[in-house]
Amino acid sequence: MDDDPPEQTTPAPPDVPFEPIAVDLRDYVEFDLDLPAGRRVMETDVLALDLICLEPQQTLDARTFETADAVYTVLGGQAWVVTDDAEVTLQSLQAVMVPAGIAHGLRNSSADPLILQVVTSPPDEAPVVPAGVTEQSTAERRAAAEKPGLLDRLRRGLGSG
Repeated sequence: MDDDPPEQTTPAPPDVPFEPIAVDLRDYVEFDLDLPAGRRVMETDVLALDLICLEPQQTLDARTFETADAVYTVLGGQAWVVTDDAEVTLQSLQAVMVPAGIAHGLRNSSADPLILQVVTSPPDEAPVVPAGVTEQSTAERRAAAEKPGLLDRLRRGLGSG
């Protein structure tokens, strides 16, 4: 009988050095008056990170990720996450996890725009959203935000007004 503890191994470091790069999520904010809008911020083999924007009264229809968990975090606005058994209201900087296999939908019943961060793991079942920043440059988006009304809506949506 062997009295030695089992040998533990540590994962080998990646072959390529990792340098963290900050991502400005504001570059991925995009609203559409007709449909919810979304952008893929980043993806690995393990998870996907998306930004989803809903105008007031827009909804994301019910969906079920059979093998993926999803975490919804409200960055600005207010979201209602609905399952067959319950409903939860999320305020800015609140989050909820929906386990794999649970049907769920989302809606923005407030008068303010909603910005959601969605982390899906594994990413195989994450809804297809365009990757990368929108075609509109950050400078154009900021200039558009200076128009009366939109700036106030975004401030309310981000919880700073």
